[in-house]
Amino acid sequence: MKTLTSILVLLFGLQAATAQPLQRVAPEQAGLDSRKLMYADEAIETAIAGKEIPGAVLAVVRNGKMAYLKAYGNKRIYPDTEPMTVNTVFDMASCSKSISTAVCTMILAERGKIRLLDPVSRYIPDFKDWESEDGKDKKVIRIADLLTHSSGLPPYASAAELEQKYGSPNPAGLMEYIAGCKRDFKPQTGFQYSCLNFITLQHIIEAVSEQSLRDFARENVFDVLGMKHTDYLPCLRDKNGKWINTVPLPENIAPTEKQPDGQVLCGQVHDPLARILNGGISGNAGVFSCAEDIAILCAALQNGGEWNGHRILSPQGVKTMRTVPRATADLGRSPGWDVCSPYASNAGDFFGPNTYGHTGYTGTSVVIDPDNDTSVILLTNAVHPEDGHSVVRLRSLVANAVAASLYPAPRTYTDHYYKRFLQFMDEPAIGSKDIVMLGNSLTENGGDWAARLGNKHVRNRGIIGDEVMGVYDRLHQILPGQPAKLFLLIGVNDVSHDLTADSIAGMIRMTVERIRKESPDTRLYLQSLLPINESFGRYKRLAGKTNMIPEINKQLEALAKEKGLTYINLFPLFTEKGSNVLRADLTTDGLHLKEEGYKIWAKALRKKI
Repeated sequence: MKTLTSILVLLFGLQAATAQPLQRVAPEQAGLDSRKLMYADEAIETAIAGKEIPGAVLAVVRNGKMAYLKAYGNKRIYPDTEPMTVNTVFDMASCSKSISTAVCTMILAERGKIRLLDPVSRYIPDFKDWESEDGKDKKVIRIADLLTHSSGLPPYASAAELEQKYGSPNPAGLMEYIAGCKRDFKPQTGFQYSCLNFITLQHIIEAVSEQSLRDFARENVFDVLGMKHTDYLPCLRDKNGKWINTVPLPENIAPTEKQPDGQVLCGQVHDPLARILNGGISGNAGVFSCAEDIAILCAALQNGGEWNGHRILSPQGVKTMRTVPRATADLGRSPGWDVCSPYASNAGDFFGPNTYGHTGYTGTSVVIDPDNDTSVILLTNAVHPEDGHSVVRLRSLVANAVAASLYPAPRTYTDHYYKRFLQFMDEPAIGSKDIVMLGNSLTENGGDWAARLGNKHVRNRGIIGDEVMGVYDRLHQILPGQPAKLFLLIGVNDVSHDLTADSIAGMIRMTVERIRKESPDTRLYLQSLLPINESFGRYKRLAGKTNMIPEINKQLEALAKEKGLTYINLFPLFTEKGSNVLRADLTTDGLHLKEEGYKIWAKALRKKI
C-alpha cells in the first residue's frame, strides 16, 4: 500500500509540474460584456471608498478561461499602506470548507475509503450520536450530515475556554469536545451552519488517509492542479522539495485583523478555533490562496473534476458535491457547498438555479454557475485592520453585475485586438491629465507617442487592424478617466471592408457623439484619414479606393465644424503633389508609414499638445 501511495504521489507531483494557469482572455472573447463588468468595478470601488473593505481582487472564469482579473485598493492599510495586486494571497476562511475539506472528503469516497452515509462514530469511536432527552429516540449522525450542516452540532465553540481547558494547540482536545458536546437537534431535521461539522470531517480524512489534512489536500488537490500559491500555512518548498514555513512571511499575503498587542494577523489563520486549537490546519478554515489558484479549481469543477489533463474528481463526484441531497432537499446545502440556503446571497439574483458557492468570514467568496460555465471569485480582507464590516451586499452586487454581462458580443475582433485590450486593462487607468492617441495600426505603430510629442501624459491606444466600431467598443476603457485631450484617427480599415463613405462617416459621428456625451470636458481632435498608395499592390481590398478617402475627410471636416471640434487635416501633408496618392517615400507598403511619415505627423500635432 505504501508503494502504491508513493507512486501516486510521484505521479501527482509530475502533474503539478506541468499544470498551467488559466489562459487569460478579454471578456468579450469569453462572451462577457466588459462595459457591464464596470458595474462590478464601481460596486467594489464604492465599498473601498466607504471603508467597508481596504481592497479586493475579482476574477471571473468563463468556459475554462480567465475572462476578468482585477485588483482594487490596498491589501494593507495598517500600520502602513500597500497596494492590492492580482496575485495577493488571502486567508480563505470558511471557503476552506468547500475548496479543501469537502473536495478531500469526496476524493476518499470515490476511492472507496468512506461512504457519505457512514456514521461518524465509525471513524471517531467516542463521537456521540443524537438522542432525545428522554432517551427514547436516537439517530445516527452521518458524514453527509456534517457536509450539509444538518448534523445538529453547535455552530461554534469558545476558543478561549477550550484553550484554557486543553492548552494550545490541541486538535485532539478540540475533537474530544466536539465528540461529546450537546446536539442541538435531530440530524436532517434542520440546518445550522457549524464549523464543528468540518473540523470533524478533518479528523475523518486524517484517520482514513493517515495524513494531515494539509498533506492530503496538497498531494491530491493543490499540487495536482498546479495551485502553487495555495496551502494551509503560507510556506515555500526548499531545494529538496520539502515544505517549510517562511520567515518573514511572504509580502503578497493580505493581513487580517489587528490583535490586542497591535500586531495584525498575516499568514496566520483568522479563525480562532483553527488558529488556537488546531494550529492553523483545520477543516473549517486555514487555507490561504489567491484568485488565480481558485480560478483553476473552479475551472476543474466546471470541467467535471479535471483541468488541463489533471483530474481530482470524477464528473459524477463533482455532480454529487454540488447537488442538494434528497434527504435534506429543503435545507439548500449540497455536500460542502451552498446552493440555496439563507447563506447563499453571494450568488446574487441572476445566476442559474444550479449555482453553488461558499463564503469566508474574512471577506472571501466563490460562486460557480454550471449552467453558464461561469465562476465569480471575489477576495477581500474585510476584517483588516478591524472586524465589524459586512460584505454580504457587496458580494451580491458584484455577482449581479457579472451575471448581467453574460451575453455574446455584438461584434468580434482579431486576437491582436483582444491582446491589446487586455494590455490596456493592466495599464494604469486613463486619467484627467492624459492625452490619448486613439486609432488603428497607424497609431499603434507610432510607438512611444509621449516621446514623439514631448509630453509624458500621451498614451498610445492604437490597435493594429482596428475599425471604427472597434474603437467605439473600447471607449469605456478611456472615457471614465475624462482625459484632457483625445486625438482620433480611424476609418481606413472600414474602407477595405467595402463600406460606403457615408456609413463610415456615420459610425465616426456616433463615436464622436459618445465621446462628447461621456467625457464632455475632453478636448477632442478629429484627424483626417491619411491617403493610400495602390501602386504597392499590397492591400487588394483597397484597390480603387484612393479617391474615397477625400470623400470621407470632407464629411469629417463638416462633422468637426458641426460639433465644435478641432479638425486636423493631415491628408495634404502626405500626398504626392497634385494627387490623392500617398507619397511612396513615406510608406512601407502603400498604407503604413515609415519613420519620416511619423515625423511629419508628430510635427503637425505637436503644436496642439
